[in-house]
Amino acid sequence: MAGRRKLQTTEDFKRALKNRYGLSEGDSYKPWIRVQDVASQGNSAKIQGLKVNREHHTLSEHESCFFYLAEFSDSVVDIREQFPLLPLDLSVRISSVLGVKHPIVPGTKTPNVMTTDFLLTCSDGVRTWYEAVSVKPEAQLNNKRAAEKLDIERVWWELQGITFHLFTMTNKNKIQSKNIQWATSPVRQGRKFDSDLLFSALNFMNEGLTFIEPLCNAFVNELGVDHDDALVIVKVLIEKKMLLVDFNNPIADTGILNVIGINKHAGGELYAI
Repeated sequence: MAGRRKLQTTEDFKRALKNRYGLSEGDSYKPWIRVQDVASQGNSAKIQGLKVNREHHTLSEHESCFFYLAEFSDSVVDIREQFPLLPLDLSVRISSVLGVKHPIVPGTKTPNVMTTDFLLTCSDGVRTWYEAVSVKPEAQLNNKRAAEKLDIERVWWELQGITFHLFTMTNKNKIQSKNIQWATSPVRQGRKFDSDLLFSALNFMNEGLTFIEPLCNAFVNELGVDHDDALVIVKVLIEKKMLLVDFNNPIADTGILNVIGINKHAGGELYAI
């Protein structure tokens, strides 16, 4: 695995661009800042993508929360995290016009390359568009310096004709994100099932409240799978959106699913154990 990179001088920035950091999209995209490039605060993560075949680098719990929510959205087809605002002179000019200080490399006078936490590629099957998202803890929302840097980001994206959003983790979206993480974890680990088995399992499902433990026991007794595999079947049905559930209550903690829909036309390429 590549080690920590220096991003402190203009030459460092040129070297990063030459190595295509912050460029391209899909499987070949490399974030401008990776987990190993910053001092660990214990909440960074590398998350295997489901929609693109690469690891996504999130630098905080808040970013991870947003990532799971965004990736599970049907309209999001690609996520580019730690996206650099280049060319550098554009963000410098914007800061000058706004009358605020541009971020600099710590300990120097060199303007630093700013990044936006996420650039989403979205599609409805007919048109494609982009949305930029900055993730900020609620505690930073009243911080003057944080607001100044957000203004630079906002104007930068407005000049590109791209909508800019601010995301703040709440207790509600944190629960939703944790549920998505729980449901999608087997697929991220590359586990697979036969599609016929998944559709057979779906026949045991009904709308409404369902206790996971007896459901898994039914899979064991009727489908001939072991108990661990039975739980993964439940997760994969959710991940493939064959089983539509309410994410507003913690599933793993309660052991209860609130099934709001059953979609036998979903699935596509079926993953799992």
